[in-house]
Amino acid sequence: MSSRSTHSRVRQRAFTLIEMLVVMIIVAMVVTLIVQGFGYTLGLYQRVVKSQNNAYQQVFAYHWLNSSLSAPVAMRPKDRGLEGDARRVATYTYQPLLAKQGLKTLVQWELAENAGQLVLSYREGSSYFPVYQWLDARGQFEYMDEQGQWVNRWPIQKSDNLPLPKAMRILITSGRDSFNYVVKVDTRLRAEVTSDEVMYGRD
Repeated sequence: MSSRSTHSRVRQRAFTLIEMLVVMIIVAMVVTLIVQGFGYTLGLYQRVVKSQNNAYQQVFAYHWLNSSLSAPVAMRPKDRGLEGDARRVATYTYQPLLAKQGLKTLVQWELAENAGQLVLSYREGSSYFPVYQWLDARGQFEYMDEQGQWVNRWPIQKSDNLPLPKAMRILITSGRDSFNYVVKVDTRLRAEVTSDEVMYGRD
Protein backbone atom coordinates (compact mmCIF):
# COMPACT_ATOMS: atom_id res chain seq x y z
CA MET A 1 0.00 0.00 0.00
CA SER A 2 2.78 2.37 0.88
CA SER A 3 4.60 1.48 -2.36
CA ARG A 4 1.61 2.54 -4.48
CA SER A 5 1.27 5.86 -2.66
CA THR A 6 4.99 6.51 -3.17
CA HIS A 7 4.69 5.89 -6.94
CA SER A 8 1.66 8.21 -7.19
CA ARG A 9 3.54 10.98 -5.38
CA VAL A 10 6.51 10.55 -7.77
CA ARG A 11 4.18 10.77 -10.77
CA GLN A 12 2.52 13.85 -9.30
CA ARG A 13 5.90 15.57 -8.73
CA ALA A 14 7.07 14.74 -12.28
CA PHE A 15 3.88 16.17 -13.76
CA THR A 16 4.34 19.34 -11.71
CA LEU A 17 7.90 19.77 -13.01
CA ILE A 18 6.68 19.43 -16.60
CA GLU A 19 4.05 22.06 -15.95
CA MET A 20 6.70 24.39 -14.56
CA LEU A 21 8.89 23.84 -17.62
CA VAL A 22 5.96 24.59 -19.91
CA VAL A 23 5.12 27.72 -17.95
CA MET A 24 8.76 28.85 -18.04
CA ILE A 25 8.88 28.33 -21.81
CA ILE A 26 5.66 30.29 -22.28
CA VAL A 27 6.92 33.10 -20.05
CA ALA A 28 10.21 33.20 -21.99
CA MET A 29 8.32 33.43 -25.27
CA VAL A 30 6.11 36.22 -23.94
CA VAL A 31 9.13 38.14 -22.63
CA THR A 32 10.86 37.71 -26.00
CA LEU A 33 7.81 39.04 -27.82
CA ILE A 34 7.56 41.98 -25.42
CA VAL A 35 11.24 42.87 -25.86
CA GLN A 36 10.96 42.62 -29.65
CA GLY A 37 7.82 44.74 -29.60
CA PHE A 38 9.51 47.32 -27.37
CA GLY A 39 12.52 47.42 -29.69
CA TYR A 40 10.27 47.90 -32.73
CA THR A 41 8.29 50.60 -30.93
CA LEU A 42 11.45 52.39 -29.86
CA GLY A 43 12.83 52.24 -33.41
CA LEU A 44 9.54 53.55 -34.81
CA TYR A 45 9.53 56.37 -32.26
CA GLN A 46 13.08 57.35 -33.22
CA ARG A 47 12.16 57.37 -36.92
CA VAL A 48 9.12 59.54 -36.21
CA VAL A 49 11.19 61.99 -34.15
CA LYS A 50 13.83 62.16 -36.88
CA SER A 51 11.15 62.73 -39.51
CA GLN A 52 9.58 65.49 -37.42
CA ASN A 53 12.96 67.17 -36.93
CA ASN A 54 13.59 67.05 -40.68
CA ALA A 55 10.13 68.49 -41.32
CA TYR A 56 10.72 71.33 -38.83
CA GLN A 57 14.08 72.12 -40.43
CA GLN A 58 12.49 72.20 -43.88
CA VAL A 59 9.77 74.54 -42.61
CA PHE A 60 12.37 76.89 -41.13
CA ALA A 61 14.43 76.77 -44.34
CA TYR A 62 11.38 77.61 -46.46
CA HIS A 63 10.34 80.38 -44.05
CA TRP A 64 13.79 82.01 -44.29
CA LEU A 65 13.85 81.58 -48.06
CA ASN A 66 10.38 83.05 -48.46
CA SER A 67 11.10 85.90 -46.05
CA SER A 68 14.19 87.14 -47.89
CA LEU A 69 13.18 86.47 -51.51
CA SER A 70 9.55 87.61 -51.42
CA ALA A 71 10.59 91.27 -51.02
CA PRO A 72 13.31 91.94 -53.61
CA VAL A 73 14.08 95.44 -54.85
CA ALA A 74 13.32 96.10 -58.52
CA MET A 75 16.30 97.36 -60.48
CA ARG A 76 16.55 101.02 -61.49
CA PRO A 77 19.02 102.64 -63.92
CA LYS A 78 22.64 102.16 -62.84
CA ASP A 79 21.44 99.93 -60.01
CA ARG A 80 21.89 96.21 -59.57
CA GLY A 81 18.77 94.06 -59.62
CA LEU A 82 18.02 90.39 -59.07
CA GLU A 83 20.51 88.06 -60.75
CA GLY A 84 20.31 84.31 -60.67
CA ASP A 85 20.95 81.00 -62.38
CA ALA A 86 20.31 77.36 -61.52
CA ARG A 87 22.81 77.39 -58.63
CA ARG A 88 22.51 80.82 -57.02
CA VAL A 89 20.32 83.87 -56.74
CA ALA A 90 21.42 87.29 -55.48
CA THR A 91 19.19 90.29 -54.90
CA TYR A 92 18.66 93.35 -52.77
CA THR A 93 15.82 92.74 -50.35
CA TYR A 94 13.87 94.69 -47.77
CA GLN A 95 13.64 91.62 -45.51
CA PRO A 96 17.15 90.33 -44.81
CA LEU A 97 17.58 87.62 -42.20
CA LEU A 98 20.31 89.38 -40.20
CA ALA A 99 20.14 93.11 -40.93
CA LYS A 100 17.32 95.40 -39.89
CA GLN A 101 13.97 94.78 -41.59
CA GLY A 102 13.12 97.41 -44.20
CA LEU A 103 16.78 98.17 -44.89
CA LYS A 104 17.86 97.46 -48.48
CA THR A 105 20.40 94.64 -48.16
CA LEU A 106 22.20 92.42 -50.66
CA VAL A 107 21.60 88.72 -49.96
CA GLN A 108 22.48 85.54 -51.79
CA TRP A 109 21.15 81.97 -51.74
CA GLU A 110 23.24 79.11 -53.08
CA LEU A 111 22.87 75.42 -53.89
CA ALA A 112 26.14 73.47 -53.78
CA GLU A 113 27.11 69.79 -53.66
CA ASN A 114 29.35 68.82 -50.76
CA ALA A 115 30.39 65.25 -49.87
CA GLY A 116 27.34 63.67 -51.52
CA GLN A 117 24.93 66.22 -50.09
CA LEU A 118 23.10 69.12 -51.70
CA VAL A 119 23.50 72.11 -49.38
CA LEU A 120 21.30 75.21 -49.38
CA SER A 121 23.20 78.15 -47.90
CA TYR A 122 22.62 81.84 -47.22
CA ARG A 123 25.03 84.73 -47.54
CA GLU A 124 24.52 88.27 -46.23
CA GLY A 125 27.50 90.59 -46.14
CA SER A 126 30.33 88.72 -44.44
CA SER A 127 27.93 86.25 -42.81
CA TYR A 128 27.50 82.84 -44.39
CA PHE A 129 25.79 79.71 -43.06
CA PRO A 130 24.21 76.49 -44.38
CA VAL A 131 20.44 76.35 -43.95
CA TYR A 132 19.46 72.83 -45.03
CA GLN A 133 20.92 69.80 -46.78
CA TRP A 134 19.59 66.83 -48.73
CA LEU A 135 21.40 63.50 -49.14
CA ASP A 136 22.09 62.30 -52.70
CA ALA A 137 19.91 65.01 -54.20
CA ARG A 138 19.83 67.32 -57.20
CA GLY A 139 18.35 70.78 -57.20
CA GLN A 140 18.11 74.08 -59.02
CA PHE A 141 16.63 77.57 -58.83
CA GLU A 142 13.99 78.60 -61.37
CA TYR A 143 12.30 81.94 -62.12
CA MET A 144 8.83 82.72 -63.49
CA ASP A 145 8.72 85.25 -66.30
CA GLU A 146 5.89 87.61 -67.22
CA GLN A 147 4.24 84.91 -69.36
CA GLY A 148 4.16 82.48 -66.44
CA GLN A 149 6.94 80.25 -67.81
CA TRP A 150 9.72 78.89 -65.59
CA VAL A 151 13.28 79.63 -66.73
CA ASN A 152 16.62 78.70 -65.15
CA ARG A 153 18.32 82.11 -65.49
CA TRP A 154 17.46 85.69 -64.57
CA PRO A 155 17.49 88.18 -66.20
CA ILE A 156 16.62 86.48 -69.45
CA GLN A 157 17.98 89.37 -71.49
CA LYS A 158 19.76 92.68 -70.93
CA SER A 159 17.63 95.77 -70.42
CA ASP A 160 17.78 99.20 -68.77
CA ASN A 161 14.73 98.47 -66.65
CA LEU A 162 14.66 94.76 -65.90
CA PRO A 163 11.55 93.42 -64.18
CA LEU A 164 11.66 91.06 -61.26
CA PRO A 165 10.40 87.50 -61.79
CA LYS A 166 6.83 86.92 -60.71
CA ALA A 167 7.99 84.04 -58.52
CA MET A 168 11.03 81.91 -57.73
CA ARG A 169 11.33 78.30 -56.71
CA ILE A 170 13.78 75.56 -55.75
CA LEU A 171 13.25 72.15 -57.30
CA ILE A 172 14.80 69.30 -55.30
CA THR A 173 14.92 65.63 -56.33
CA SER A 174 16.14 63.20 -53.68
CA GLY A 175 15.66 59.54 -54.58
CA ARG A 176 11.96 59.06 -55.15
CA ASP A 177 11.05 62.25 -53.31
CA SER A 178 10.59 65.61 -55.01
CA PHE A 179 10.27 68.99 -53.31
CA ASN A 180 9.05 72.24 -54.85
CA TYR A 181 9.62 75.38 -52.74
CA VAL A 182 7.87 78.33 -54.40
CA VAL A 183 8.34 81.97 -53.34
CA LYS A 184 5.93 84.55 -54.77
CA VAL A 185 7.37 88.04 -55.25
CA ASP A 186 5.19 90.46 -53.28
CA THR A 187 6.94 93.72 -54.22
CA ARG A 188 6.57 95.81 -57.37
CA LEU A 189 8.00 93.89 -60.33
CA ARG A 190 9.19 97.06 -62.06
CA ALA A 191 10.65 100.10 -60.38
CA GLU A 192 9.11 103.55 -60.72
CA VAL A 193 11.86 105.45 -62.49
CA THR A 194 12.04 109.25 -62.49
CA SER A 195 13.60 111.29 -65.30
CA ASP A 196 16.44 112.35 -62.97
CA GLU A 197 17.24 108.71 -62.25
CA VAL A 198 17.29 107.94 -65.96
CA MET A 199 19.82 110.72 -66.50
CA TYR A 200 21.93 110.60 -63.36
CA GLY A 201 21.14 107.32 -61.63
CA ARG A 202 19.64 106.84 -58.20
CA ASP A 203 22.41 108.54 -56.20
